[in-house]
Amino acid sequence: MERMRTSPSSSAVSPALSVHNLSKTFAGQRALDDVTFDLHRGKITALLGMNGSGKSTLIKILAGVYQPDPGATIEVSGDSLALPVSPGAAHRAGLRFLHQDVGLVDALTIADNFAFVDRFRRNAFGRINRKAQYRHVSRTLEHFGIDERPDRLVSELDPTTRTMIGIARAFQDEEEAGEAAFARNILILDEPTASLPAGEVDRVLDILRTLRSHGGTAIYVSHRIDEVRQIADRMVILRDGKLVDDKDLGALTESQIVDDIVGQKLEKVQLRGAAEREGDIVLKVRGLRGPRLAGLDLDLRSGEVLGIAGLVGCGRSEMVRILAGAQRRSAGVVEVGGREHSAADPASAITAGVACVPQNRRVDGCVLPMTVGENLTLGRLREFTNRAATVRSGTELADSLAKVAAYNIKPPSLSKPIATLSGGNQQKVVVARAASHRPAVLLLDEPTQGVDALAKQEIWNLVRQLADSGTGVILASTDFSELETLADRVIVLDRGRQVAEVTGDDINESQLAALSSSGSSPAPSTPEHAGLKAPA
Repeated sequence: MERMRTSPSSSAVSPALSVHNLSKTFAGQRALDDVTFDLHRGKITALLGMNGSGKSTLIKILAGVYQPDPGATIEVSGDSLALPVSPGAAHRAGLRFLHQDVGLVDALTIADNFAFVDRFRRNAFGRINRKAQYRHVSRTLEHFGIDERPDRLVSELDPTTRTMIGIARAFQDEEEAGEAAFARNILILDEPTASLPAGEVDRVLDILRTLRSHGGTAIYVSHRIDEVRQIADRMVILRDGKLVDDKDLGALTESQIVDDIVGQKLEKVQLRGAAEREGDIVLKVRGLRGPRLAGLDLDLRSGEVLGIAGLVGCGRSEMVRILAGAQRRSAGVVEVGGREHSAADPASAITAGVACVPQNRRVDGCVLPMTVGENLTLGRLREFTNRAATVRSGTELADSLAKVAAYNIKPPSLSKPIATLSGGNQQKVVVARAASHRPAVLLLDEPTQGVDALAKQEIWNLVRQLADSGTGVILASTDFSELETLADRVIVLDRGRQVAEVTGDDINESQLAALSSSGSSPAPSTPEHAGLKAPA
């Protein structure tokens, strides 16, 4: 590795980043209110808060997307940044950003994606020097322990590797890579692991540990408190736009951190049904096949929450897409309420009584330019249309207002673009719209991914209410605590096949983790494991 450069003496004593009196107002509403904190070199600071607390607004001000209210100051290594910050000035100051979508272009190579942030290496005649570009990218990847070729297409990478490439790209500079850039730049990560399975998260955290060991500095935004405890040195907590905590993590427990974020003590809830569900079978699946599914059979009863667990590639999300009509099956029979269901498209699925909350709410669940009200009634306009084919706006408005109140959607404004809502409130809109179809079967794919602890409990309560009203629910989730809390029964998938079924008190995080990792069900040896069954 190359020798680290010595930082200027002013940088040695100055915080890596200082934010003072930072406020931001949108249409009379304070998103940030006089926020002040320092970020220290060689430390990873967790930026925590519930959805809508102001975390994303703060990051967008640092990135030059939003202009702060007058009176704020921002310093990097003791040098003031002119406000409003421009994206170019943020980059020159050493601020590097990694957002949830990572920002890579699938159709281009890793090397080409690196050039977007920095530049292409060129020869003496000004032409792109591919060999020099590949050497530069290879060197950066090597520093991060990423075993990939610079000429590989990004579309061929798995989600975890994409995230790692995004981090590595942030620490390449025009003339250098590796340790010098580690010690100088500041990395701001906005929920980098939100879409990653638990088993893959450690690969990303290992990169951040490498970064810190070489003097690197980072802001880490996440709703996964277990990750925060593993990787962060300090935490800064925002609540309703105000800074309410700034301290070392030390020996704080996960529950203590959650209580600090929410501002009240959250008790662990158990929302599993009181007894085994004996309702009618509302969904029957036999021999379901797709690119990942290899002949899946399952039954779902009225009022039951059936959890689907398994590692990445097990076929969990593919099953949801096929049942929701978003992907064609290659073989198999599906019956809803005793009638065969073709699942040709989402509209026919809804007509048959199957509604879905997809995994990626921003891409598949919401129409971001449309308002909250328009998203709530999307796909249901016929309910509000009179014989003259005119939408009865009063009826539609009343229905939407009732949904906003019932699902505690904040802010309670139907006219706001849904893109301005926090992730948790966007998710509640998607759940409310799916439930408004009054489906016999509700499909949930990672329904609380990227939402805060309080919104998660609210969504869990809504799901249990729907099940108690008779809806059959399929809950596909990599969050084993979610399955433990909600599911009446869990089936574990491995390479498209069911390998185990868990019921009752055997539904717990450690058991589900063991079954998902092993790909098979251990034979129960004592009566206390009677709830665990291997498929026949």
